[in-house]
Amino acid sequence: MTTEQTLDATKLTESCRAIFGNESTWITANGYPGSLALCIIDSIFSTGSHYQSVINVIDAYCDIRKEGGGDPHRDGVEELLASFNKVGGSAGWAKAVDNHKPAHTKPGALLKAEVIHQAALALKGLEGGGIFTTADMHAEFAKDAELERVKRAWLHLPSQRSGVTYNYLLILAGFQSVKPDRMVIRFVAEHVGLDGKNLTAMETANLIKQVAELYPTQPRRLDHVIWRHVSGREVFREDDLN
Repeated sequence: MTTEQTLDATKLTESCRAIFGNESTWITANGYPGSLALCIIDSIFSTGSHYQSVINVIDAYCDIRKEGGGDPHRDGVEELLASFNKVGGSAGWAKAVDNHKPAHTKPGALLKAEVIHQAALALKGLEGGGIFTTADMHAEFAKDAELERVKRAWLHLPSQRSGVTYNYLLILAGFQSVKPDRMVIRFVAEHVGLDGKNLTAMETANLIKQVAELYPTQPRRLDHVIWRHVSGREVFREDDLN
């Protein structure tokens, strides 16, 4: 590590500590290592929603699946699609989880429930073989660390082009090293004082790993809290705000 890289990591660490404080107060992405269905639901509902509303949708889906004798924490794409079929499609699913939030604020926007349905269909129908479970995701990662098939399909979903929900999907599915999106890269550049330089995703990821060591915290947790901050979501647990 060069002296310049060390200084950059130190500067970014100071900024992160000033903004985020003690990691014990952060909202964490515990994820769903055995349930790709819950990863999809949480990631799609993660943007533009109060944290509690996301929890409410997850809880509602879990209750529905348990009432039917299922295990939502082991659900894959097939089980998620079956839950839509059971209630007659996206409108019925939105009613079942009591959330009719649209995917964006423009007139005529699809329900987030419909985007979830399309995401499940897209992963099932991937050319070259479907991705049905988190285990499939990790098997795909072993063959292609960029997960290009998954990423390409996800970014083609309605209102998901920015990659914000895609990165969160990976975090929820248990991937420790997530390629930073443009907002995280911009945050790092700004707080290191490199606004005039185009940081690469790799350079950003390396800086985040260095800061995590200095903090100390896990790189995945730090990446997640920066992502929450730059995407306008709550960073701190509500019980720590009282």
